[in-house]
Amino acid sequence: MKYKPTSNINAARHIARSAQQKIRNRTGINVSIMLCPTDNEVKTPERMLKIIAMALGMSGECYRMKTRERPVAELRFIGAHFLRMHFPKITLFQIASLFGGLDHSSIISGLVRANNLIYTGDLRFIEKYNIALKSVNQWLKREESDYELAASA
Repeated sequence: MKYKPTSNINAARHIARSAQQKIRNRTGINVSIMLCPTDNEVKTPERMLKIIAMALGMSGECYRMKTRERPVAELRFIGAHFLRMHFPKITLFQIASLFGGLDHSSIISGLVRANNLIYTGDLRFIEKYNIALKSVNQWLKREESDYELAASA
């Protein structure tokens, strides 16, 4: 994968924290700034989540839904698992903000649940996981337009 963290990530984090504080002090609005440097603008965590959702026949908006329905929860489990695997510098808080502001402990619980489902051999979950894995691997190897052509065929 072509994801390379910047050499001076601490300086970038300091700038982001400073910007968050200034926005909160001037407007009263709390914002989260996500640092995710990439060489290719197409290869972003947000795009990966959309690819996974599309592969499983769901909307990219399902990640942010406030529901515990099994298909949506499993989508979040798989999404969090792939984000941690392919974007190692992404924090639990950043994943939580992608999922609609969940708590970081919810993300930890989802990661544990995904690993348990894989380890115990839950066939339905493993089938979804393999579909997502195949799509993510295709996406990582191809340009975005090539993937969308393959998915629509």
